[in-house]
Amino acid sequence: MNSLRLWILVLAVVSFGAGVAAGALVSVGVRRTPVQPGPFAEYEQDLVRTFDLGPERARILHTFLANYQREIEQIKDRQFAETMAAVEPTLSERGRLYRDLIRDKVLPADRRAGFEGAAFAITWKPAR
Repeated sequence: MNSLRLWILVLAVVSFGAGVAAGALVSVGVRRTPVQPGPFAEYEQDLVRTFDLGPERARILHTFLANYQREIEQIKDRQFAETMAAVEPTLSERGRLYRDLIRDKVLPADRRAGFEGAAFAITWKPAR
């Protein structure tokens, strides 16, 4: 292999590496989504400003408040699941009642037979 081919190979490898590095840096900047302020953002800013907290203490405060918010969401989710489990029998009964009402009072008699199979394909997701 002569030296010209070696230099071409080295240049190609270096160019490829630079392209990969530049692409990674650009993609990180492009994918970065703006940080949405949490529910405690104003409280956090007030504490930092009022007590003149330095960057290290402000970072710790931010971590504590983020953990607090995460735990609040977990408690809400757990409570929602428990509530839904408690009312599920009543909701199921009510769903059957309205399914029967729709079948018997809304649909024409000649179309009711096809409703039973189609009715179970409908899914409902509660708004949170």
